[in-house]
Amino acid sequence: MNALKAIIIDDVRLIRTELKILLQDISGIEVAGEAANGKEALDKISQLKPDILFLDIHLPDFSGFELLKKVKGDFKVIFISSFFNQYIQEAERYNPVEFLMKPINKEQLFKVVNQVINQSSK
Repeated sequence: MNALKAIIIDDVRLIRTELKILLQDISGIEVAGEAANGKEALDKISQLKPDILFLDIHLPDFSGFELLKKVKGDFKVIFISSFFNQYIQEAERYNPVEFLMKPINKEQLFKVVNQVINQSSK
């Protein structure tokens, strides 16, 4: 099976870098790109056709929810945020695989990603 392609979308470079480093330890997934805002994310999604989006709810130009309204694709969404309690109902409309709280917990990340990999290999 080919590695699943992921795009990390977060306006904080440190979060993108940390997530990218953590994902290097998981076989079956490859970080194909990253974006710091919604416009950049739209371009990357169109170019790279990812299998997974790690998507921050708060982006500088528009929200992660608005991004999902603007983009078409057959990808899984893993929301990353520090503010889930106030957004959980809206987020669930987009059928996310999971929610990851910042700062990202390595064990939770591995669990979620392996779940996606296992679902994709069926």
